[in-house]
Formats: sequence, structure tokens, C-alpha cells
Amino acid sequence: MTPRHEQAAALHDAHKRTLKGAASADKKAGGIRPGMSTWHIAVGQLVHRCAGELAEHRSEPRTVLAGHIIEWVNAAAKDTRVFGNLPKARAQISSMAGAYLFTYAPGPDAQYIGAELAFDGGRVDLAWFIPDLGVVIDELKTTAWVRLGVDNKMLEQSQRYREFGNDEWDDLFAGVRFLPLLNPHEARFIDVHGDVHRLSDSPARAIKENAA
Repeated sequence: MTPRHEQAAALHDAHKRTLKGAASADKKAGGIRPGMSTWHIAVGQLVHRCAGELAEHRSEPRTVLAGHIIEWVNAAAKDTRVFGNLPKARAQISSMAGAYLFTYAPGPDAQYIGAELAFDGGRVDLAWFIPDLGVVIDELKTTAWVRLGVDNKMLEQSQRYREFGNDEWDDLFAGVRFLPLLNPHEARFIDVHGDVHRLSDSPARAIKENAA
């Protein structure tokens, strides 16, 4: 099997993970972290889904993409409320999905692998194949507690994603981007060895430009 075929097979397997093992992953990922509530979880999941389902539109003009986001959120967010408020929930989801798609989503040459990908330790938020870099997992943080600064405790989930990425994609895997959407200056990149870098000082700093 050629490297090209191996790459295609690996990416295809990742797509299948979106549909398989969902119930198992939900149980293992269960439990609400301190400072979070059920609506935090629901908002985060909708942000991931919105970003994934609109990935094909990421290179469209900003105003057009914003329209897609608002339309998607109004259709998908029907029961999610922030402190009992549906419009507030929709505004948060739209704002954070837009922050990701405008700022972090790779350009048109990148291959979108999937969102909410199930694995034994939970679910990967989003994953991409970036030309000249490899497969990158994105962990999106949508809660305000990430404003406090990033420590090893906050990166435990990213490290689990890294372990999964190494097992799943082997030499194709590049690392994990930790992306606090409310505090972009605290963004990090965790490489395949588990070393943590500021995103701005990492090999993943120019993903958007490299993929364009």
C-alpha cells in the first residue's frame, strides 16, 4: 500500500468514528467538570457541530459565512438555553463558532476529517489534515474559566487527544491545538511528544496561511 493510499485509509477510518461508538464515548466522557453545567456542555457541542458542518464554507467572505452560522444556529439550537434564555444561547454559539471559523479554521487546501469523533477516552472536537504538516486535532474551549491562564490540568484532555492521534494516525499526526475561544492569547499547541508550545511559537502557528 502506497503512502497516499495509507493516508486515504486513515482519514476514511476517522470519518467512520463520527458514527460508531457514540453511546460508549458519551458514557466514558460523562461527568461535568468543576465550574461547568449542562448548558455549558450543550453549547460546546453545538459549537463543534456548527464549525464542522460549515467547514466547507470557511473560505467564503466573512459576511456570507456569518449568515450561514446564524442560519445554522437558529435551526439547530432549539432547546439549549443559557440561564433559561434561548436567544442568549444562540448568540454564544454563533459568536464562538464564528471565532473558530474566522480565526482558526484552515484554508481550502486542508482536508476536513470530522467533528465530535468518538474514541475510547471521549470525543475529539474537530480534526483536519493540513498539507505539509499532517493531521491536527483542535480542542475548542468555550467557557470563560480558560481566561485564568493555562496549566497542565487544563491540558489533560488535549494530552488524551494527543495519545489518540498518535495511535490513530501514526506518522501522519502532527499534534493538538488547544484553542480557548474567549482568550486566544492562551492558545497552545501540543506536539506528538506531549511538549506544550504557545500556538504563536509552534509549527502550527501559520496553519491558516499554509493551508490557503
